[in-house]
Amino acid sequence: MRKTLTIFGRNTMRQSILHKPNLLFIASILAGSTCIATTANSATPDPCTLITVAEMEQIVGPLDGAPSATDPASGEITCTYTPKAGPSFIDVSLHEGDLAGLRRSADNKDAVSLPEFGKDAFVTPNAQEYTDLYAKKGKIILQVSVPVGPNAVATVKAIAAKAFGRL
Repeated sequence: MRKTLTIFGRNTMRQSILHKPNLLFIASILAGSTCIATTANSATPDPCTLITVAEMEQIVGPLDGAPSATDPASGEITCTYTPKAGPSFIDVSLHEGDLAGLRRSADNKDAVSLPEFGKDAFVTPNAQEYTDLYAKKGKIILQVSVPVGPNAVATVKAIAAKAFGRL
């Protein structure tokens, strides 16, 4: 079992450096909101239940094992799927915060609005080598992340379409 640190659904072992804007954004979220894992443990959905293995396999093909969830006590709520082919990983994460503020961050300058997922929902086709989709329902932000690739935007949208309805 590999041990890694994940911040907002991104495994830092996959990311070369943490940029100052990211650190400032993360610090502002932590200062301005309560960690989702401590606010409502029983009310916070398990991201591994937002999309079934069968549904994920319909989108990305066979998986290499069962999805793995982070320990909510870590302050992060993420489920990682590993396809046998295609993207090297798929992270489905939940957190609280300011979705409009997140969109304004330096990493999301090329964000594309996704009104089908709500007022402030967006996708970033290439944010530090990842394609990320963000949508908010109530106080919870759904984030779906995959490495950049030719079908990355379609992949995160298909996954979010299944997961968002179950939040």
